[in-house]
Amino acid sequence: MKTTECNKCNIKINNKGFAQHHKACNGTGPAVKFIKLSVCPHCAVDLSIFNIANRANHVRWCSCNPKRKMYTEAANCLQMQTTESIAKRTIGIKQAWADGKYNGVNHSYPGWKHSEETKQHLREKALASPHRRLVRSIKKYTQKNGTIISLDSSWEEALAIRLDSINVEWKRPDPIRWTDKQNVTHNYFPDFYLPEYDLYLDPKNPYAIKAQQLKIDCLTTQIKNLIIIKSLEECNNFTPDHTPRCSSMDRIEVS
Repeated sequence: MKTTECNKCNIKINNKGFAQHHKACNGTGPAVKFIKLSVCPHCAVDLSIFNIANRANHVRWCSCNPKRKMYTEAANCLQMQTTESIAKRTIGIKQAWADGKYNGVNHSYPGWKHSEETKQHLREKALASPHRRLVRSIKKYTQKNGTIISLDSSWEEALAIRLDSINVEWKRPDPIRWTDKQNVTHNYFPDFYLPEYDLYLDPKNPYAIKAQQLKIDCLTTQIKNLIIIKSLEECNNFTPDHTPRCSSMDRIEVS
């Protein structure tokens, strides 16, 4: 857990709670509201065993908290990070910078690295998770059958509209395992799957293709029924019957 040293009380505080701590800190230590609970109200565990910034975390996610199920369900359906909460957090961070609260803070954290054991544990957790990483520019799209799908870009939205207009069934597929050049296994989340054609579609702009060319080479070699869509025009005019399959030799030159 990354921390930042407060220049008022010289105590290291979890980065997530640093701005709030700094605002309330009087120079003698953590604000009272950070330490007012001495024991967990749900399981009665001594909270002094936790880092100050993690005490509220324990109380919220305590296994004895009757609201834990509600919090978990909310997290799973992204209700805990609304557009309003993201905007509020962004404004707060910008204001903290403007107020000089991060002046003199070392943000590089030299020497901070995961152990190989931790890295392996994180890889296993990531591979076991079916959850797709979402971006801030997420778009809600309603399919013809009424299903609401989260799309990541205007290109995906254009392709979704095109598929619906030509009555081609599509869905968000489950992750596919792939192996990189270092023989490390990852999860890959194609954007679309067409069950009738057994095709995976993934729109990528030229900048993404340039940055991910090695990954794309591996993907298209290992996933023979994957099509990389390379322009918005292709999204708007895609027809599965007449689209050639992409291969690892089909590279895009981006200047």
